[in-house]
Amino acid sequence: MGKIILTAFMKLPLMFKGLSVAFVSMLEAIARSIDDIGYLIFNPLRTIRFQEVRDYISENAVTISLIIIFIILIYMTFSRRVN
Repeated sequence: MGKIILTAFMKLPLMFKGLSVAFVSMLEAIARSIDDIGYLIFNPLRTIRFQEVRDYISENAVTISLIIIFIILIYMTFSRRVN
């Protein structure tokens, strides 16, 4: 019994190393997907013809996105009440 506990205790750092490698790889995948999302969102802004419009959208992107999220939440709230 003592040998089993000793073996498990000695293998414990290997398990933590495996978990940390899995955690780091998961974080890298999340960071890569966030980077791709940023590219997909901000790349179409370059195709807008007028510089003033591009500047306005890029300066107020957070406000515009929050308004869109707020509108979606309001819509979801009222659509649940109807059903």
